[in-house]
Amino acid sequence: AHILGRLSHPAIAQIYSAGIETIRGCQVPFFVMELIEGGQPLTHYANCRDLGTRERVSLFKTAVAAVAHGHQRGIVHRDLKPGNILVAADGQPKVIDFGVARGTDGDIALTTGLTDTGQLVGTLQYMSPEQFVGTADDLDVRADVYSLGILLYELLAGRPPYDVRNRPVYEATRIIAEAEPRPLSSVSSRLRGDLT
Repeated sequence: AHILGRLSHPAIAQIYSAGIETIRGCQVPFFVMELIEGGQPLTHYANCRDLGTRERVSLFKTAVAAVAHGHQRGIVHRDLKPGNILVAADGQPKVIDFGVARGTDGDIALTTGLTDTGQLVGTLQYMSPEQFVGTADDLDVRADVYSLGILLYELLAGRPPYDVRNRPVYEATRIIAEAEPRPLSSVSSRLRGDLT
């Protein structure tokens, strides 16, 4: 909630309030977040509407602008994936779930205190190789840029560049670090050349 309070962008779900509520004698933290009416994961939204390449890239660019807004304010998301970029019924993408985000500035102690060194943070399929081997202090905006690249590949090709589902972490790490994804042009002829 503290991290999201520093962000104000039309493509980032807003936090309205946060606090601690006592329930049955236990203190429970809470936050009240913007409702994303009809929100669907980015890839699901694009596939259900059979969006063309330009429309998919346009949605993606909006999400990238939101992530860049976070980076400009010293915040790395660390878990970018289709389910954390929802598209509302009106077609507006919203980046959500900064639950494992960390600051890159003076708030590092606040944000990294939530995760232990050596603990995997993020979603395996979209994690950068550095997230597998590094400590929280070693990660920066490049981890998000990598995840956005994986997401764009999946958005355009209809599948992620690597299939690491149901694989042990050590094997997934090896695949992500060493395997070359198929070029987009070999997945579909419509993806040849530069995106304009």
